[in-house]
Amino acid sequence: MIESSSILTVCVMVGGLMLGIGLILAFVRLLLGPSLPDRVVAADVMATMMIGVLVLAALTTAEAFLLDIALAIALVVFLGTIALAIAIERGYFK
Repeated sequence: MIESSSILTVCVMVGGLMLGIGLILAFVRLLLGPSLPDRVVAADVMATMMIGVLVLAALTTAEAFLLDIALAIALVVFLGTIALAIAIERGYFK
């Protein structure tokens, strides 16, 4: 029988690898995005993946404060995305 800690370790490693690949691809989109909305979405995706990294770190270290930090970052990113969407819609960026 496989131990549960080894299963958790494998899942965290696979999840970290997938998040890392996603971060690289989102960063490429951030640099090469043809328009401002593409770059905003790429930055939002990167922030979301960083929240995922924090959650994985909270799983491995059993530190609850990392989840609080992830929640605070999620709220700030959400409000920032809404503010940028409103600014783009009103034509502040051309």
